Amino acid sequence: MSSKKPVEISQLFGQAGQSQQIHQLKSQIEKLEVEIIQLRANVFSSEEKTTLEQQIEQLTNQLATQGGIHEIAVNLIDPDPAQPRQTFPQLVIQERAESLRRQGQQNPIVLIPQLDGRYKIFDGELRWRSAPFAGMTKLKAVFLPKEETSDEVVVFEGQLVSSIHSQKLHDLDLATALIRLILYKYPDLRGREDEIPKFLNAFINRLVRSKKLQYLALIKDSDLMTQQEWLETSDFKEHEEHEIVSVLLGLQLNPVSINNNIFPLLKVPEDLKNVIRSEGLETSKVRELNKLSSEQMKIDESKALMIRTQVTNRVIEEKLSLSQTKTLVKQTIEQYSTSNSKAKQNKQMDKTIKDIQSINLKILEQTRLIKLRQVLQEKLDEIKTLM
Repeated sequence: MSSKKPVEISQLFGQAGQSQQIHQLKSQIEKLEVEIIQLRANVFSSEEKTTLEQQIEQLTNQLATQGGIHEIAVNLIDPDPAQPRQTFPQLVIQERAESLRRQGQQNPIVLIPQLDGRYKIFDGELRWRSAPFAGMTKLKAVFLPKEETSDEVVVFEGQLVSSIHSQKLHDLDLATALIRLILYKYPDLRGREDEIPKFLNAFINRLVRSKKLQYLALIKDSDLMTQQEWLETSDFKEHEEHEIVSVLLGLQLNPVSINNNIFPLLKVPEDLKNVIRSEGLETSKVRELNKLSSEQMKIDESKALMIRTQVTNRVIEEKLSLSQTKTLVKQTIEQYSTSNSKAKQNKQMDKTIKDIQSINLKILEQTRLIKLRQVLQEKLDEIKTLM
């Protein structure tokens, strides 16, 4: 499980001068992409990656200054609908807008020029969304040459890697993006997207039974060759399991964490997914709110949706903590499950009373009449004490 020393980017690009032309910028971007690929391939340790990410950011700014910063009208810029990040809470947009107002745009966004004269965002959609709220009509931008971005899979994977390392993604976005990347790399799984979490879960359970689960945490941070050797010798029952795990390890993600915490978000109801998209609600709170199901509260789905929406709105409006959210969800479930239990008891009692009223006493034997009178008398005495 060896790791290499990070490449000194300043050495790679130290000779960049003020007069660099665009073709030099392309060359440097190529080297940047190599660095990103190395990041993805798990060549570096966590500390080395952090240092390298900082160097890449500094270099991007340096290249932008030297190779060309362009001011692009906001209305000529389009978001990339295929990018991994889909969650842009309004609060975060407003915060970024305030930052733009106070401090201006500190770093250029990265755009891909289009043939029709417009530009597609490679990186910087939050700044683009925030710009109008800050009263900005133009944004500073650097370009990724079109020829460098012709491969859709490479662009998407680059965006995903960048987002993972900069912690931009909500867990739901990560789950959705991982499914897409797996399908990109292994088209044989298309049409079976719902099976991907199941394949992973089956593999994880097999590791648990064989007591080999702990190796995944170690192999995640191993170099690419060690990961490949592990993949070739591991107990994959289905080739789909191998494909899925290889993608996750290639991104330095722990398959156990993805199985336990990330992929389950794909199953939360659409109303909660919409709240995630609009408000950026934390995953931990979403898990709690997801407990407000028709099954848990023993009510129909439409009523469960109404209650879940009310509780979710309260969590957001009152900015409840995770602990407060847990308490509120627990109380709500108890309220409805108890209410339904009482309703069920009342229904049973109504039926019992009707059954008693319908008894034809004339056909009963003497012994049964005596027994019935005894039981009814005892219940009558109990009723008197309660009334």
